[in-house]
Amino acid sequence: MLIFEVPDVDIGDLDESELRALLGQVRVAQRRLDALTLRIGTRANELAAQGRSAPAKELLLGNGQVRAGTAHREAARTDATANLPGLANALASGRVGTDHVDAIIRRTKPLTNTERDQLDTNKILADASRLPADTFDAALKTLVEQTTPNARLRDHHTKRQASEFRHWYDHHAGMGRFTGQLDPERYEAFTTAIDQHTATLAKNNDHATTRNANLAAQALTDLVSTSTKRQPHLPHIIVIIDYETLKTGWHDTTIAQTNNGHDLPPQTISRLACDATIRRVTTSNDKPIGTGRTYRTATNAQWDAIRTNHSTCAWPSCNQPLTWCQIHHILEWKNGGQNTLDNLVPLCNQHHHAVHEGNWTIRQHPNRTIETRRPDNQPHTTATPPTRKPQPAPTEPTRIKDPTTDSKPNSAKVAAIRNNGHVRQRRGHGLGRSPTGAQ
Repeated sequence: MLIFEVPDVDIGDLDESELRALLGQVRVAQRRLDALTLRIGTRANELAAQGRSAPAKELLLGNGQVRAGTAHREAARTDATANLPGLANALASGRVGTDHVDAIIRRTKPLTNTERDQLDTNKILADASRLPADTFDAALKTLVEQTTPNARLRDHHTKRQASEFRHWYDHHAGMGRFTGQLDPERYEAFTTAIDQHTATLAKNNDHATTRNANLAAQALTDLVSTSTKRQPHLPHIIVIIDYETLKTGWHDTTIAQTNNGHDLPPQTISRLACDATIRRVTTSNDKPIGTGRTYRTATNAQWDAIRTNHSTCAWPSCNQPLTWCQIHHILEWKNGGQNTLDNLVPLCNQHHHAVHEGNWTIRQHPNRTIETRRPDNQPHTTATPPTRKPQPAPTEPTRIKDPTTDSKPNSAKVAAIRNNGHVRQRRGHGLGRSPTGAQ
């Protein structure tokens, strides 16, 4: 039986340089012990395949009184070292640590087996051996995105599917509770709205001791409870992307993130940019040196023009109201698409996602017929989307009593409210058109 003893080292007289040297030795020893743990897990899996042992996860959990999460991570590291030749030796030599292994697991987990086979394992091991764990994680992320360009988009879809929200009432505490998780795009929109309203409440709050978390709860309540009274609007999300990535795709120094540093696929950023406020920032040596003018990719006047013709999403057979839609550039603005009405159509969230992230195609012909095609470029639908139609004139104008001319006026029921030839009754009797010539 092997017995490990930790030497009793007197460090009372060590100076800083000696402490650093000793710590370096401890780090190497820790990594070698971690490597031995993973080798134990590998051997357990081999025996488990023969029916002679419990698998690694169960064995690791049952010895050493570790938490289930710790055993789960150790089992995952065991699988990673088994699938990446040379990683176990790098661990045993102390050149890499478990943080490096965790980064490999995190970055390669969303990949298919074919995509993993495309990765340069020699480069991964070389980078892990020479880079600190956080720097290695960033380098591996870039390598994965360059080798498998669709991985981030697929991961984005997976996160949207995994988003959830749950709530329940805790009768013991007498409080409502919430839990959930959101993909980066919706998380950014959700937290930005709450943070902005929380800041407004804080400015108007007379009690300096009120916690920000308490104000945030009030902000969430305000936003939800007034949502039916406010016109729906696009979420406020700040997105940072370099122009070259937006124009041509991934490169060695790609930046495509939300303001808080959450990764987004370029396809998603293109969708958000369809109806957005754009500001160009010029940088030199990664430092901002100037900003260009701010402009909208779809102006308010163009939105007004679109409202006169569309009352729903432009996608054939879709009846989502226009207030739930975003403007879509048929020829994307980054590819030279103009902000002209012939190039702009309103799309609901589902169909806007389908075009940008789902590779569907939408075209608008001169007669305003909308054609959609599947990702395989086969026709899907061709139809003229529903547009606003003028209301037929009434056969006889509806006469509303005018308290200034009619006898026995009842001013409590009739309001002298006129707007473009219309008058409105104050007590809910509907709208009517006044006779020709009424002032």
